[in-house]
Amino acid sequence: MVRWELLKDDLAEDIWNKNLTKFSDCTIFQSFAWGEYKRLFGWKVYRWVAFDEKKEIVAMMQGLLRKYPANFGLIWIPGGPVGNVLYWNNDMKQTIVETTGLNNIYFRFYSNKNYSIDDVQLLKKNGWLKTICNLNTGLSMYYNPCKSDEQLLKEFSTNWRHNLRRSQKYNLSIRLWITPDIDEMLAIYNSMEKFKKIEQQYSRRELKNILKQLGNSIVLYRCDDENGKLVGFRGCSIVADKGSELFAAASVQGRKRYASYALFWTLIRHCRTLGVQYYDMGGIDLRKNKGVYDFKKGTGAIPLEYLGEWEWSSSEWLRWGVNLAVRFRSGRP
Repeated sequence: MVRWELLKDDLAEDIWNKNLTKFSDCTIFQSFAWGEYKRLFGWKVYRWVAFDEKKEIVAMMQGLLRKYPANFGLIWIPGGPVGNVLYWNNDMKQTIVETTGLNNIYFRFYSNKNYSIDDVQLLKKNGWLKTICNLNTGLSMYYNPCKSDEQLLKEFSTNWRHNLRRSQKYNLSIRLWITPDIDEMLAIYNSMEKFKKIEQQYSRRELKNILKQLGNSIVLYRCDDENGKLVGFRGCSIVADKGSELFAAASVQGRKRYASYALFWTLIRHCRTLGVQYYDMGGIDLRKNKGVYDFKKGTGAIPLEYLGEWEWSSSEWLRWGVNLAVRFRSGRP
């Protein structure tokens, strides 16, 4: 018999991460630090664990709650739950309802567990529904950096290797960025956003707090041109032996100098020295961002599909209402 319980914050601070890293589907987005980062932006953080008969933790879930009038709450679970899907059951949902004290509740999670038809059937059996409108595609790319330089280079596509060699002609300087300057980072993001005509990737406040809360788990490299001017940067977070891409940006000048290729090559080899065996290159969207997909595919990374987004709601009208909001937010027709 498995029992779900809510952890108090002081206990969670002591035991959360060391238990989280025991699960193969753990991610930075379920880490204690990520929850504290989101707390700064108005989310209420809940952390639930499932204990078996031996009082061993067999599943975990960090949830972010926003409350609205009429005792309505929206719970978002990025990167989770983690653990055996068998335990993502009605007992889990009931514990959430009881511990949050909400009468009207909408619950959505995004699982970074690899897609499995058996897991899908379990979720459906336990009353979970695929989201009507998704925030993410559920597709990503997996890269294994634990190979020799020769092996890594061999797996790059011909064009990717060619662009890496091109970057080496521009006298670029790449180094660890121990104390990042937020103004410099924002300037590069702004340049990239204008060039690609995409929405803002990070606000000043988001950058400041993500670097503060996750600083110990972040590896960040900067790339300067021949005049010492920043033209790009790339960084990831590391939990156990897993890396997750967090930052990737290059200015127009950086693009002309193929800075992104040099940065990835340097970062991924650094991850190898840290024992990273699984590097998640982030979501891909072939329709909206084919260029990013082509860059990632050219590294030899392997496409994968996660279980992705699922939902449950205390009423059908809430479910449709939230999905309608997601639809407008994503600009879908």
